[in-house]
Amino acid sequence: MRLRVLTPREASIFACITDSVVVPEPLLPAVRDTSAVEFFDWWLGRSPRRNAIALRALLYAIELSPLAGPGRTRLRRLHRQARRDHLARLQALGQPQLGQLTKLVAQLAFLAYYGDDAVMRRVGYDPDERIARGRELRAAEARAL
Repeated sequence: MRLRVLTPREASIFACITDSVVVPEPLLPAVRDTSAVEFFDWWLGRSPRRNAIALRALLYAIELSPLAGPGRTRLRRLHRQARRDHLARLQALGQPQLGQLTKLVAQLAFLAYYGDDAVMRRVGYDPDERIARGRELRAAEARAL
């Protein structure tokens, strides 16, 4: 995996969050077998600098947030269900901004994971077929590409 913006630790945190919210296995490929982290890295590289810095800081905040709870450990050290429960608690906190920011990262994880070509095909969506079909329709209707 070649990262341009994310550090290996940040990539690991994002992969952990993605695994926690998507719960892909056993039906879908593991996060490590998709382009989810690479997409997030690519997306951050094209985001405004302030946004990218804030999202990277948010990854660390989410990673460290379980330290304040009874388990006293980082997010990546929790079992999947414990991570899911913790992320759900963060999203439901009385402070709406923190909950919304956690939801933002969870939604980015869904986008990154389900945007992977192999995952899309596995759930019945073939992007290459859709592009080919669109080109056929344009050609049939004599529209410009």
